[in-house]
Amino acid sequence: MGSRPLASGSSGAPAYRQLSPEQVQQVLDYIDANLQRNITVSTLAAMCHLSSSCFSRVFKASTGYTLCQWMMRQRLQRAQVLLAEPGRTVVDVAIAVGFHDQSHFLRQFKRITGTTVQEWRQRSLT
Repeated sequence: MGSRPLASGSSGAPAYRQLSPEQVQQVLDYIDANLQRNITVSTLAAMCHLSSSCFSRVFKASTGYTLCQWMMRQRLQRAQVLLAEPGRTVVDVAIAVGFHDQSHFLRQFKRITGTTVQEWRQRSLT
């Protein structure tokens, strides 16, 4: 089963509203398996046989999040799991979830969770 087409656009190509459930699962599985890598819109779009702009639009329609928002959410959820492991450094966790810069990781963690990594870690380990 493919994406759900709308009426054809002026080019004659079908316009898509959402990804099929199978496509959503395939994309989310790929993201989860590759969080530490640089995942591009074009890679995910190719998996669904869509252009990058069409993929971006239907990904948001299908999930309620932009691709960037989804990946940030997933990276920070995985970071929380890793931060709860004793002996893991913040740098190790940042790299493991795809951040190339510890300070960017720290800023995003605080922005999304509302707490610092240190505060979150102290609460999770007690």
